[in-house]
Amino acid sequence: MEATALSSGLRPLLNPNGYRLPRSCSQRKSLSLPRCHSKETPFKPEESLSITHHHRGLSFKTNVFEQTHPVAGDLSYDDTRSNVAEDKIGVLLLNLGGPETLNDVQPFLYNLFADPDIIRLPRPFQFLQGAIAKFISVVRAPKSKEGYAAIGGGSPLRKITDEQADAIRTALQAKNVAANVYVGMRYWFPFTEEAVQQIKKDKITRLVVLPLYPQYSISTTGSSIRVLQDLFRKDPYLARVPVAIIQSWYQRRGYVNSMADLIEKELQTFSDPKEVMVFFSAHGVPVSYVENSGDPYQKQMEECIDLIMEELKSRGVQNNHILAYQSRVGPVQWLKPYTDEVLVDLGKKGVKSLLAVPVSFVSEHIETLEEIDMEYRELALESGIENWGRVPALGLTPSFITDLADAVIESLPSAEAMVNPSAEDSESSDAFSYIMKMFFGSFLAFLLLLSPKMFHAFRNHLI
Repeated sequence: MEATALSSGLRPLLNPNGYRLPRSCSQRKSLSLPRCHSKETPFKPEESLSITHHHRGLSFKTNVFEQTHPVAGDLSYDDTRSNVAEDKIGVLLLNLGGPETLNDVQPFLYNLFADPDIIRLPRPFQFLQGAIAKFISVVRAPKSKEGYAAIGGGSPLRKITDEQADAIRTALQAKNVAANVYVGMRYWFPFTEEAVQQIKKDKITRLVVLPLYPQYSISTTGSSIRVLQDLFRKDPYLARVPVAIIQSWYQRRGYVNSMADLIEKELQTFSDPKEVMVFFSAHGVPVSYVENSGDPYQKQMEECIDLIMEELKSRGVQNNHILAYQSRVGPVQWLKPYTDEVLVDLGKKGVKSLLAVPVSFVSEHIETLEEIDMEYRELALESGIENWGRVPALGLTPSFITDLADAVIESLPSAEAMVNPSAEDSESSDAFSYIMKMFFGSFLAFLLLLSPKMFHAFRNHLI
């Protein structure tokens, strides 16, 4: 499942067993990375609250947008910031990626499970990450292929993200901002690594990173940003490029209004709109992410729902609503309530009309097209719900695209590239200690795994 990816950075693909390394731009049949426009003009920003994000010696400026930000469409770009006007601006859209054919499913799953935050192994066992990812991807591939086959044989996520990139470039151009817009996927082509190489090739001098996840989670935005930071840390040219990272944007007025517009429109398709339960279904994360790692995802999601419902109420829409979490996998506890359990419970309580809202997804993909439209719809009808509807993903909604362009414009002046030498020195001084711990820890892990009881415990936990 595309949105089941949970953070941080091994290489996207391994060459053994036929897995392809990221292709160069010239090797790909359809190049989705650069979308360029040559005209460059200046920019006037709105004020935004910014924080500095530190990682392995680099500090990236990130923006935290207030709820009071203006409705999309009221920003302009002038010559008050000449240093920004002289820059060659790039915008990097980050997304999860998805298999484009059924043959892509197993290697896509490998990339997904090779991510250390999907399967969090203790440090002594981390050398097993690749082997475990290979095992799980092979076991899960047949079932996943059935899901992708049901929606046409592959994920539409790349095509939709490419279209969103083109639309954002056009929206920026309409605001007199010339920018190259790139697409970088976390687990499938075009990988983040490919996009970054194209950014370097194009000699971008100021970059805005825009994850296509409204709410921040270490499992989505956090994972992609960590990969990006590692790439920038290792490249002298990229390390000097000013970068602004938009960590989340669920509270932006343009996004909230766009969601409210779609919900209000779909409610009118019911014979009695006032009786419809508005059912927000968000992608879940393990509870440990929130409780142990400080992931703000749950808090941001709840705030997001509150903002959308406040906007609807201001328009006279007083429908009841509920939030649930979907797409859980494995034996660990995920955020509750679970979507499938809530649907059954609503049916028992006599709810007859329900409008599903995929609130954490801005593009159609397997979680909306197969999981919600097929699995959950069938479950809802079996549970006694008679009238089912679903709000489409935002996709290319004009007000949404315009607001993302505004977010880019607002963040441009805050872009900074800051090298923290003390952090680099500290990292170097700890290198020997880390290597020794890894060596002895890995040796111990190997011995432990020779035990049949230990092997079966691992297998039962992961599958």
